[in-house]
Amino acid sequence: MIYMIIFLQGLLSAAVASWSVSYDPKGMCVFEGSSVDFSCLFDYPDYLKLTVTKWFRPGKNQKQDGSQQGITVHHSNIALISWPYKGRTAYANQNKNCSLRLRNVSKRDIGRYFFRIETNDYYEKFTGSGGIQLKVAVLPLRVIVKTQKASEQIDEGDSVTLTCSAENCTPTEESFLWFKNHLLLPQATGNELRISSVSHSDAGNYSCGLKNTNTTLSAQTLLDVRYQPKDVEISVSSSEEIQEGNPLTLTCKSKANPAVTHYSWFKITDANMSSVGSGSELTIRSASLQDAGLYFCTATNHIGTQKSTVKALKVASDRHFLLSASAVFLFVMAMLLVLFVLFVRKKLFTSQKQTAEQMPAVTEVIYENLRKTESETNTSTVIYADLKLPPSNSDRPCCNSQECDSVIYSLIITTTE
Repeated sequence: MIYMIIFLQGLLSAAVASWSVSYDPKGMCVFEGSSVDFSCLFDYPDYLKLTVTKWFRPGKNQKQDGSQQGITVHHSNIALISWPYKGRTAYANQNKNCSLRLRNVSKRDIGRYFFRIETNDYYEKFTGSGGIQLKVAVLPLRVIVKTQKASEQIDEGDSVTLTCSAENCTPTEESFLWFKNHLLLPQATGNELRISSVSHSDAGNYSCGLKNTNTTLSAQTLLDVRYQPKDVEISVSSSEEIQEGNPLTLTCKSKANPAVTHYSWFKITDANMSSVGSGSELTIRSASLQDAGLYFCTATNHIGTQKSTVKALKVASDRHFLLSASAVFLFVMAMLLVLFVLFVRKKLFTSQKQTAEQMPAVTEVIYENLRKTESETNTSTVIYADLKLPPSNSDRPCCNSQECDSVIYSLIITTTE
């Protein structure tokens, strides 16, 4: 008797334990217009005969635990399928495989889905608990910026997460594209773009989209990063060395978000620092030697203050300018004088050379006054001739005026008879 009771209890335990429905996964998110697969396996006591297999989801006003059957998504009797799901489902129809495919999902399909089995015994029915929660992502995509701070303002150094999301949910298994200022970010492929320590260089307009689809990109979302002034520098309206008495303007420039609210100017002279003004520009109407020195500026906004590099300012006096100009003038005049002297000397030398070449030789002039005749006989007749000096325009010097007009030589010319 005891053995019989133990045997019956074992059969009862085995029968009860065989009822099961398993869902995978427990929740799903798909884009509107796509298809979704509900993976499902079930079991029931072998001594029972399976008569009905069905998928259903409770209505909006019904309990969502599977205890109330609302809309019939699939039924072994096709005629009993609710009209919104007719022709949109495909059942696995395999032994103890209850997987279901739902096509062309829409926002109306959002809800929890359950699988139920019924047998030839009216009291032997079973619905898998828990079900599968279906969410439908509705386009367009959008970029959402989140930080760990309570405030919406993002400061440099904060941790920032940009999420590409759709209405209701976002399928995380999809591949995404990210763009910053219309430029592709090749390393970002998930639906989240995380920046552990955001910098001012990360600021810009971000958009996202789905990879390998024709889905339109999301609208651009601005990532606004606040930071203290950076790249503070001084620019000068003229050269760094200015002439005494001329005007001069120094300008302090920087990058900042929010904008700079205050500029300050300082001057360093002989290791002493003094405040010399405020505002983005420092104007000197008439520069003097006392204005020469080292200058720097500071830029301040709500985040902090930053100092520029030091700019050296030189002021040249008028006296130095005149001395320099005079020295240049004298040098130029000296060079011109040297060139003039060289030109005159060259011209004089050329003139003397030309005169010397045109004047005949003295010996030629003298011998022109000589006449000589020769004959074949040895008899000679002596003829006297007078030889005088060339005209007075000759360069040959004379001893005195009397000598210049008298006969210098008596030359005998012989003739042979």
